[in-house]
Amino acid sequence: MNTAILKVRKTGVEDRPGWIPPEITENWDTNPYSYQTEEELMPAGGLHAYLVTYFVEILRNFLESRGLMLLADTFMLYRDGQGVKQRIAPDLLLMPFGFPPPSAYNLDIEPPPRLVMEVTSPKSRLRDMKEKVFFYSGLEIPTYLVIDAVTSGAKLRERTGLHLWRKIQGSPEQIPPDAEGFLFLPEMGIKLKAEGHRLFFTDISSGEILHDTGELKKMILKERQQAEKERQRAEKERQRAEKEKQRAEYAEKKARDAHKQGEYSKAGETARRMLAKNYSLAEISEVTGLSVDEIMVLSEK
Repeated sequence: MNTAILKVRKTGVEDRPGWIPPEITENWDTNPYSYQTEEELMPAGGLHAYLVTYFVEILRNFLESRGLMLLADTFMLYRDGQGVKQRIAPDLLLMPFGFPPPSAYNLDIEPPPRLVMEVTSPKSRLRDMKEKVFFYSGLEIPTYLVIDAVTSGAKLRERTGLHLWRKIQGSPEQIPPDAEGFLFLPEMGIKLKAEGHRLFFTDISSGEILHDTGELKKMILKERQQAEKERQRAEKERQRAEKEKQRAEYAEKKARDAHKQGEYSKAGETARRMLAKNYSLAEISEVTGLSVDEIMVLSEK
């Protein structure tokens, strides 16, 4: 890999990119994705590719809300010390949001990205941790993050390593985590922490942990299940209260009926005594509250 830094911008009719094989002397393909070597190709699958995709997914919406985006598996075009155009594909590159995303990030046109990230793989770990620190700094990229998550056997590390460098006074300096184990990335508005093999991306402003689609689905499902439990509990409480109300209303009605029956019986006795004393029906009705028909029924018994 050519690690020469960007110093000269070469212009002219014949601006031959450095990735053109020497045996091709004319009519070369100008597409930066042509003539890729095995070393340059991003892994098509496996744990490395999964992790890169995972980081894009978990950060996508958060970054878009801030006018930012991550480019993955995308060549960054730069010029080496001799002014020859070269290419390199950081695992992740932070840039202002744009749609559609560019097919390549051209430093002849665009400013250096504020941050690049590499996820180590068995073949790239040494370059990611050593050579690229100075290489990216030479391209005037101010922040470089390495996520060391894959072992030499292409397995997930028991504890993911996080390594951050910032260009300070012209040279890259490694930044240690804070007392809580967080690395701060104000370029993205997040802080990052590793616990075992798990990574936690946290919004610096709110302290809220960012979640990927799968985690969000689990959270939404859990919230829905909790809401359903609350709904069922509320329904049971409503039914219990309704039964209590019905029991109270029945007891009250029963008491009213008993009282009414008692009052009716007393009125009946008074009416019979008044009938025996030859009081008129009107007088009896006025005293007892019984109707004339009810009094007549009593008089027939």
